[in-house]
Amino acid sequence: MTASPRLAVALLAAVASALASARTSVVSSFPARGEVLAGSPTVVQFTFSEHVDPRSCRVKLASGAGKHFDADRPHADRNSPNTIVATVPVLRSGSYNARWVCTGPDGKRLRGDLAFSVK
Repeated sequence: MTASPRLAVALLAAVASALASARTSVVSSFPARGEVLAGSPTVVQFTFSEHVDPRSCRVKLASGAGKHFDADRPHADRNSPNTIVATVPVLRSGSYNARWVCTGPDGKRLRGDLAFSVK
């Protein structure tokens, strides 16, 4: 094998390894991390790098005062299949943490949280 085909094989192996170890992640959210909202949001939403099954997702909220709230069961956004949307109760002024759990396309559990505030 000459140097050029060896290089191509090495590059292909490196790319395949990177793709195999890639993990589904949140690429955007509403509210955004650390965002201060003028009023209570009606929903929280998370856009993932890959499709997740919304039936496997749960979103829970915790206030800075220690109160816990369940969001409604998340559903897929009709216009963005990689986005899950969950309706939340009316939130009073204060800080909140939205904790989410989903199952990724590889079957692994994904977890994360999102801190935001309401004026």
